[in-house]
Amino acid sequence: MVKPIFFKLSKILILLTGLFLTAQGMAALTASVDRTHLAEYETLELTLRTDSDTSAAPDLSPLENDFDILGTRQSRQVRIINGKNESWRDWIITLSPKKSGRLLIPSLQLEGMTSKAIRLEVSNTPTEQKVGSGGIGPVFIRTEVSNETPYVQEEVILTLKIYYRVQLYDDRRLSPVNIDGAIVQQLGETRNYETVLDGTRYGVFELNFSIHPQKPGPMDIPGLTFSATMPDRRDSFGSIFSMGGKPVAARSAEITLNVQPQPDSFKGPVWLPARKLTLTDGWSAPLDKVKVGDAITRTIVVEAEGLTGVQLPAITMPRLDGINAYPDKSATDDKATDSGVIGSRIEAIALIPTRPGKIELPPVHYQWFDTKTQTEKVATIPAKTITVLPSENGEVLTTTPEIPSQATEKNEETVCPPVVANLTSQGPGWLWPSLSALFGLLWLITLLALWRCRSSRKPAIESSATTEPKGFNEKEAWQKFANACNADDLIQIRRCFIEWVQALSGNSGLSTMDRCLKKLNSAPLESSFNQLEASLYSGQKQKLDTKELIMLCTQLRKEQKSSEPDNGLNSLYPG
Repeated sequence: MVKPIFFKLSKILILLTGLFLTAQGMAALTASVDRTHLAEYETLELTLRTDSDTSAAPDLSPLENDFDILGTRQSRQVRIINGKNESWRDWIITLSPKKSGRLLIPSLQLEGMTSKAIRLEVSNTPTEQKVGSGGIGPVFIRTEVSNETPYVQEEVILTLKIYYRVQLYDDRRLSPVNIDGAIVQQLGETRNYETVLDGTRYGVFELNFSIHPQKPGPMDIPGLTFSATMPDRRDSFGSIFSMGGKPVAARSAEITLNVQPQPDSFKGPVWLPARKLTLTDGWSAPLDKVKVGDAITRTIVVEAEGLTGVQLPAITMPRLDGINAYPDKSATDDKATDSGVIGSRIEAIALIPTRPGKIELPPVHYQWFDTKTQTEKVATIPAKTITVLPSENGEVLTTTPEIPSQATEKNEETVCPPVVANLTSQGPGWLWPSLSALFGLLWLITLLALWRCRSSRKPAIESSATTEPKGFNEKEAWQKFANACNADDLIQIRRCFIEWVQALSGNSGLSTMDRCLKKLNSAPLESSFNQLEASLYSGQKQKLDTKELIMLCTQLRKEQKSSEPDNGLNSLYPG
């Protein structure tokens, strides 16, 4: 009796083991790519698929050695054929190669399952190729620098232009600009405009960066990666299982600068490479009406194109017989322009004559290097004469030591500036009487000014925090849209339509055409805007019936307004 039972149990155990192994064999993790040959600036899509019913995610960290992971989407699909259910889960990963050559997408793992490795060929084709119908994606980048052989500490302008011919969602991002051995700062805000290349209309994001190399020798500007999401009309399950878009990216080409050392011929105390440098001064009172014991403020301003304010050294003043000098704390400032940074340094000195007569002030010299003409130059303020009148009681003041030694220390600090200037600050006022009077007061009431500044900041922050958001004006947005239609301006029609839908729905998140059309849910309206998009971005000139568009939107406007519930929110969205 024992043996038959043992044999039956053995058969059952073998059968269960076989079923378990079969089930395990069916569950697998497969990897595939949309292409195996691409250029360094292009992207590819890696698809990981499993038929295992799992909620875990694959480990993507092995990809980070050779690729930038720009985005990951996930979808799950179920198919029923002849009563048999089939289901699988996909992870679609958008990758951008970090280098050219033969790269390997390594094996990836998910709950004990392992995918096969995939070999890629990545060419080093530059991104600055001719725009045309073949070989270039919907997004590409062009970069250029103002000078490939700058001197050390000379400003180089990096211009980055991102071209796109598809609609992009608001998740646009650019990798940080990190350059070893250089000070980098963005010049102004990102510009957005449109252009036409080879008959195709492109949108453009343009960014400018100021780069100051801090040491001679080769300096690499790494490639920058731009990524965003474009609508994917083929993804019918996008609104349920994914973000409803397709990641798209582009990478700029690397640029190498050959940074030159300071030329031996330069004899100045501090190396100052600039495109232009000016030296000016102003006075708080006429120089021929000063009395003994009166304070007069001299303000000296150094302004340099291509240098930051902290790079400009302090001005040293010699000790003079018959006059006491009391320097105020200097101020620096930076101003961003299309052509680069303009740095300025402001020195204010209070002068008090101690005897009547004429007092000669020596000229002020400032040595710098003109990067345009490749020559050393000297900016000069000519010598000045102060005519000092006797005081009313005829007294003569005692001369006291002045001119502290901090100027020399500042010269040493500014040879290699360690900070990045703030480009959002306002430039200094250049009205000499006001500026001179200001510095004349500052050296007397510095502590009081600091106290008042600190005490005034807190209320300003509190008041800004309690500001109510401004509502949408639907009537105004509708009028702008109607005017654009009457003018047959396709670009304005597209822009004003989005603004109007935002105002109509009271939802600022409807910032793309796809989201607006989905909100209104009108097939004729979508057809009209498909014609508009084709005319704008594909180069296909199609006549848009703006009258029909206005009629469609008018009807939708009535329907939306009539269906609005009275929930107390109408006061925020007038119209």
